[in-house]
Amino acid sequence: MMRTHLIRFALFFLLVVYVRAGDYSRYPVLDAYIKEALQNNLALKQKQFDFRKSMQALREARGMFYPSVGIEARYSRAGGGRTIDFPLGDLMNPVYRTLNDILVGIGQPPRPFPTLENQTIPFLREREHETKIRAVQPVFQPALYYNYKIKSNLQQINENEVAVYTRQLIQDVKKAYFNVLKTEYLVRLMRQTAEVVQENLRVSQKLYENDKATREVVYRAETEKSKIEQSILEAKNQRQIAAFYFNFLLNRPLDKAITLIDDLKLDTYLIPEAEQAWREALKRREELKQLEEAVNAADYSGKIAASSFLPALNLVADFGYQGEEYRFGKEDDFWMVSGILQWNLFRGFQDDARRQQAVMEKKKLETQLQEFRMQIRLQVQKAVNRVITAKKSIRVAEDRVNSARESFKIVNKKYKEGMAAHIEYLDARITMTRAEVNRLIAYYEYLIYQAELERVTAALSLENFKEDAK
Repeated sequence: MMRTHLIRFALFFLLVVYVRAGDYSRYPVLDAYIKEALQNNLALKQKQFDFRKSMQALREARGMFYPSVGIEARYSRAGGGRTIDFPLGDLMNPVYRTLNDILVGIGQPPRPFPTLENQTIPFLREREHETKIRAVQPVFQPALYYNYKIKSNLQQINENEVAVYTRQLIQDVKKAYFNVLKTEYLVRLMRQTAEVVQENLRVSQKLYENDKATREVVYRAETEKSKIEQSILEAKNQRQIAAFYFNFLLNRPLDKAITLIDDLKLDTYLIPEAEQAWREALKRREELKQLEEAVNAADYSGKIAASSFLPALNLVADFGYQGEEYRFGKEDDFWMVSGILQWNLFRGFQDDARRQQAVMEKKKLETQLQEFRMQIRLQVQKAVNRVITAKKSIRVAEDRVNSARESFKIVNKKYKEGMAAHIEYLDARITMTRAEVNRLIAYYEYLIYQAELERVTAALSLENFKEDAK
């Protein structure tokens, strides 16, 4: 039993390597179309722009650790405001009078001391300028570090979003291309059948004209001719819609011609065991990585809120010029270095509420992560079952076609020998056509389900994606 599991795992690993070696598919024509879609798809470009935007946001967060340097200039005109009364006259005038009295007393003439007025000094200068260079360097701000980590998480989320959409786009291109092939071959098959039905109508009319068949035989042939014509119209419409959607994915004119693979053959695709495929998908699916990064971002959001209880310290350095006139001499310059501490002591429990919100968000995302792991298991199991069923359906459809062909050969031979009724011949031909249509649908459904399984297991390597998406 253990040996069987090891063999299955080894074969599944070889399958993944084989897919990687073959780029995006096993068909060069389809590979070229997938690469064209990766280069031109508009929705993918939007995802890439979001990723590049998140890279710049991370760069912005990193820049917050560096000092900010700027020039600040101010010129003010002021009037009114508070004043300081300084009794200069009351203090100095009596002193001057006393000095003159002393001088007269010693026989000297008095001096002409000025008579001073009391001064009223305003706090605001009538005019003033201040021009300086200011540098601010964060010294201790935990919020800056956690903000940087959040931006890093968001960048990873956007990068994985590009990968998620890339996988989806590759699946959509494959599915659309296989639908184009299916509808094209369906139209061809219907046209071949139409030729047979037309010939059947001609023969029926001849038989009726020669009194070898009744009128209902002609009516039956005309009915079958109308039915096949209607089927051709429907098949052409489906082919056009499939081609339009395929060209839309490649961002090119909707009516542009599509190169078809005429020799497309069923490849030997090893269907992995569902349990092992699920475990491998858990390692590779980018959606899980997105949720893990979102959980980390929510955790850092809580730490930002918690860091509000810590002090923040900035270092501020100024150098510039002050004065009432615009002069930039040594007597007008100044410098100042300050350490600024900010500490939030109480803000009405707002910070704790923010922290609790982040905790709840983290728990919600962890629950989503757990749920998505189970969703992946369901997706993988569903995809594996579809591929298995589709592969079995092909074998059944092949047997049905072979039986229908053999039956038609026998009836056709009897009909040519006049031993089978015309309606028996027509029924045999219709049965064979239906069997061929059923095989065609089963075949391309198998290829489409292969692409789905490839996506849900993330088996396709995206190593060449960046180069192809340029």
